[in-house]
Amino acid sequence: EAESGPDPVVAAQRFGAVADQLQATSKVLKKNGRDVKESIEALQALADLFMPIKLVPKQFDVLVERVRDALNRLRQQERAIMQLCVRDARMPRADFLRLFPSNETDQTWSGDL
Repeated sequence: EAESGPDPVVAAQRFGAVADQLQATSKVLKKNGRDVKESIEALQALADLFMPIKLVPKQFDVLVERVRDALNRLRQQERAIMQLCVRDARMPRADFLRLFPSNETDQTWSGDL
């Protein structure tokens, strides 16, 4: 019976390169943030290493599920913030929808209102 699938040695090398680049990218992002040229280049290098890796549907589904779960938690938190502002603080909903999207991470936003 012939083996199918990727060569384990090549796969280990590729995933090792991805792990190394992920570590380097994390350091650059922590130091500079996402909008700096060096960070963008590090993210692109990570993407370039990850793109040729073909995942089986089972692995892909796990990754997609994690992203969906994170987005669902984020949306729940945004709804809770909107509920506090609109229902509890009596802020007009239209004002909240206009002002909040650019201030999601600004902790002083509510004090500026």
